[in-house]
Amino acid sequence: MFKAIHFVGFLLMILVKSALAQNGFRIEGKLHNATPMRLILAQHFGGELMPIDTAVVGQDGRFVWEDTHTIPAGMCRIIGIGRGLDIVVADSQRFSFEADIKDVIGTIRFQNSTENTQFFDYQRQVRVRYQKALIFRKQTNIKDDNDPRWKARFEELNEEIKYYVDSLYVKQPESFVIRFLKSYQEPKRPILPIKKWTAKDSLYLQSYIRAHYFENSFLSDERMIYTPTVPARITRFWKNIEKLPSSELIKTIENVIGQTQGTVELRKFVVGKVANDTEFASTAALDSLYSYIIEKYVTHEPSLWDASTLQKVKEIKQIKDRVSLNKTFPELILVDTLNRQIALNEINSDYTLLFFYDPGCSHCREQTPKLTKLAKQYPEKLKVFAVSLDAEEKTWKEFIKDFRTETFVNVRDASRKIEFDKLGVYHYPTLYLLDRQKKIVARWLSLSQLESYLLN
Repeated sequence: MFKAIHFVGFLLMILVKSALAQNGFRIEGKLHNATPMRLILAQHFGGELMPIDTAVVGQDGRFVWEDTHTIPAGMCRIIGIGRGLDIVVADSQRFSFEADIKDVIGTIRFQNSTENTQFFDYQRQVRVRYQKALIFRKQTNIKDDNDPRWKARFEELNEEIKYYVDSLYVKQPESFVIRFLKSYQEPKRPILPIKKWTAKDSLYLQSYIRAHYFENSFLSDERMIYTPTVPARITRFWKNIEKLPSSELIKTIENVIGQTQGTVELRKFVVGKVANDTEFASTAALDSLYSYIIEKYVTHEPSLWDASTLQKVKEIKQIKDRVSLNKTFPELILVDTLNRQIALNEINSDYTLLFFYDPGCSHCREQTPKLTKLAKQYPEKLKVFAVSLDAEEKTWKEFIKDFRTETFVNVRDASRKIEFDKLGVYHYPTLYLLDRQKKIVARWLSLSQLESYLLN
């Protein structure tokens, strides 16, 4: 009986060890011709690189990263090899590789990582094709990148690479590494059967591109947030659409967020990107988008967000309500350079510009000369109520003298009791435009926007 129990215990021990061997990640490497150095394994996430682990290359060129926890499937970068070496850490997270430091791409070989083998085979294919293109350039004596022959050859090269990736995708449409390679591709534009380009055609093409912009980004695949391509594409897309009319803007963002259904981190990234960039927006369209996004994708999807995010959203709503358009700005009573109390509502002018700044802020120092020039152009129409957020009197007065802002109503919070963040002052400088009754005409303005308000 004892022997039987002993055998069963031994078998269980083997099974446990086997199970543990499948948990976590272990990446072994060997670099030939490398000197001892420190390497960092970092993961791509949301357009950033998040450090995971460090390893030291030994005298024999060997090193290892290891942990009992797995890494979210995606792309990682080895920092310390050249400008950084991207590798795939997805389906297989226990693998090894070997390469010569003098030519990593050309010599790297993997064990137990089919995806990395495919990834580096692709890079070698690109290298071979590009080297052939360079030989063509030399043989045809092309000197300029704008030479039509080089442009045509380069276009051919891109088409060859696209065909190579597409052929892989047909065979393995679910493969992460192949999806990642496809995410570099631009969506195919429609060919319009027209003889003359019209404004209507241009609008149609713009609308088509917006609708198909993420055609090769696989936004329903959580792994794509852990790549350098998709977060960058989301950021570029947002910059290209943020000036659309409100209804079109909401419709466009709805389409993108809808494609992230079933993901967590990717969905949070898209929603968070839009919310962060519009929470203190100066235009009505962006302000409407922020309210819509928060209501639908934060308030009604609370399980996605942590308590601190939900609290921040609540606080921002309170701030936006406190300083909403057409509402009288909260009373401010501050002290001037002669230590006299000055109330905001006592300023007599058609328009009052609230200019919140920090004397040590480089952006504030860059913008102040432009503001003084603008104020001089509209002396009968505009008064600047300049609020220093640095309560130090000496620094403040030196700023006034250096930047010649004596024509402003220069004040500061000597008591250090005002919570300026509750007035929507999160960035320096912050600008509000008020009418004669001190009602908010515009908030979180740029100087260029301010000038257009004054002209109109």
